[in-house]
Amino acid sequence: MDRLVTYLVRFVAILAGFVVACLAASLFLNLLFASTVVAVIPEFSEAARPTLFVTVPFFALIIANLSFGAFLLVAVAAELIGWRSWLAHALAGAPVALYAGWQMAAALDAPAAATDTGLMLLTLAAGLVGGIAYWAIAGRNAGMWRGDAGRAPS
Repeated sequence: MDRLVTYLVRFVAILAGFVVACLAASLFLNLLFASTVVAVIPEFSEAARPTLFVTVPFFALIIANLSFGAFLLVAVAAELIGWRSWLAHALAGAPVALYAGWQMAAALDAPAAATDTGLMLLTLAAGLVGGIAYWAIAGRNAGMWRGDAGRAPS
């Protein structure tokens, strides 16, 4: 019974990490886009802040929808291998975000967006932020459910 509870707690931690990672990536992208708009039109600085309460969760839902499959592969690999390093999770978040960016370009029928270097670098940076957010919630304890107490964290 203890093992089942351990698995359920770990599953909830992984899902919570995914939600926080999507919210962090969404907030990062929204702040980048909002700062661009404010730089062009300074009068929008006060008006742009309240819109983040709506756009961040909405965009996080889109990110979650597009990246869940790739995230699942990376999360299972991290759990089985026992990645506990923030750098490993940040670097693992980058391809997940790139996959989500390519999925978005395919969904919008805009193949030029998938080859736009600047847009893909923004997507890559959002993946790094999301990976670090995931590490903060769930990645620090990756693989510990197996009971490898003597193993040094990687």
